[in-house]
Amino acid sequence: MDYQEALKKGVEAKNYERFEEALEWFAQAIALDNNQPQAYFYRANIYNHSLKEYGKALEDYDKAIELKPNDEGYFYNRALLFLNMGDVDAALEDYNSALAVNPDYALAIWDKALIEMDMEEFESALEGLNRVLELSPYSAAIVYKDKGNLYYKLEEWELSLESFNKSLELDPYYTYAYKGRGSLYTVLNRFDEAEADLNKALEYAPDDRDALQRMEFLKKKRENAGK
Repeated sequence: MDYQEALKKGVEAKNYERFEEALEWFAQAIALDNNQPQAYFYRANIYNHSLKEYGKALEDYDKAIELKPNDEGYFYNRALLFLNMGDVDAALEDYNSALAVNPDYALAIWDKALIEMDMEEFESALEGLNRVLELSPYSAAIVYKDKGNLYYKLEEWELSLESFNKSLELDPYYTYAYKGRGSLYTVLNRFDEAEADLNKALEYAPDDRDALQRMEFLKKKRENAGK
């Protein structure tokens, strides 16, 4: 058996979520040729995304990147690992490394924009989200929801509403956009519209704790407004 055959069997086992078997095949592939990056990368993905063994994942991502430092996907997935480990700064470095390889890598731009939004770097975040709209129009409903959240944080209520409306125009079943717009209507004291949106979110996801909490907040705000 050669490297490619062992790698193929490992990928097949991984795709069917037979992770222990996949790990054995990837280990065999590495034993056959330890100068190829793919087996390290696939094994790292199992450790990171499925088994949550982050130390082992980091070792394998590091080795894959050492062997192939011009693959944006390797940097992107290591960034996801760093987020799982709580190291936002290291994740941002890897997103930037991915974008140095491929400046049009939409996933890296998008994730970086969301981090910048959390860090209140709103101008840069908005620039990133708009760039994702250009590169990945099929994701527009989600991106407009993210823009709605960004404008909400800036208290740009009209722009926030426009973004949530656009998101729901593109995907009328998008629970997260209903929740975002429902919270926006709550802030604006448009209680009937807020309740309608949150009920819509709960219609599609009855056990959504976040939606239930937003509805509870709406009820309390409505009661206080009536006093």
